[in-house]
Amino acid sequence: MDARELVTILDVLGIGEGWAIGDGLRSALGSLLPPTGPCLSEPAKDRREGFQNQIVGRIAEQVFREKHLAALEAQDFEVEDLHEEGENRDYVVHRAGLALPINVKVASTRFEHARRSVGLDPDDCIPIGAYKAIGASERAPDLLYVDMVDFSLREKVDDFMDRLEGPLGVGWHLFSWYGGKGAKRAEDQYVDALFAEHADSLMALAPGVARYHAISALRVLAILRVNPRRVPGLGIRWAGRGGFNAEANVHVSVRDETTPWSDVASRLLTEGIQPILDAIRRTASFTLPDPQI
Repeated sequence: MDARELVTILDVLGIGEGWAIGDGLRSALGSLLPPTGPCLSEPAKDRREGFQNQIVGRIAEQVFREKHLAALEAQDFEVEDLHEEGENRDYVVHRAGLALPINVKVASTRFEHARRSVGLDPDDCIPIGAYKAIGASERAPDLLYVDMVDFSLREKVDDFMDRLEGPLGVGWHLFSWYGGKGAKRAEDQYVDALFAEHADSLMALAPGVARYHAISALRVLAILRVNPRRVPGLGIRWAGRGGFNAEANVHVSVRDETTPWSDVASRLLTEGIQPILDAIRRTASFTLPDPQI
């Protein structure tokens, strides 16, 4: 596909200037060289999972917004959307002067080596970014992670996307292989275009609306303090120095360490926000080693 065709596709998708790859393609149209023939460098060795994960993430957020938060709004709760703010709160639920901040996540891929690495069954294990939990504890200490747990979702989404044709199909493969300066904004524009046309079909891939589980950022950090082996990178030589390249995640048990969102919602409706905040802020006395030498 030549530069002229790719630029036309970017225009159709609403992806304007600012992405280095797209700007290079547009520059080719105005150069002395004919805008035909190969116009892209060799792609990355592996597909860019960070971009592909945005699709499953958007599904989880929209299903939660439309199926669960809308039910709270019908009972006089106010839902504030903070996606445009670029912070770790996606939504804040308000009522009676109280606020419950929420970050929606998705566990769409099973950690097959979970038993060996962190001591949890692969079907009972979800990751929470350690640095995200630490940041949340500083900026929004009452933050509640609400995680859609569906280990088949990523495969279903990839299959759907790989079958797309036209500009959206080309865009999926283009962003899966090419990043560069300005890619984040361009990816967001692509995802907006994708959901504008296929939101219903994509959300239908996640029919299990009861699969949301909640855990506070503070509880994630408590698990880390008590059981640091839940973060594999902490126990691997050369972690962070090229020998082991992965985000440091705290792995938690869905069954024993999270609460079904349906239970949280039930308490919100019957008791209000304060009991949820009290549960998040609960403290207990215990002894920690404090060596002096």
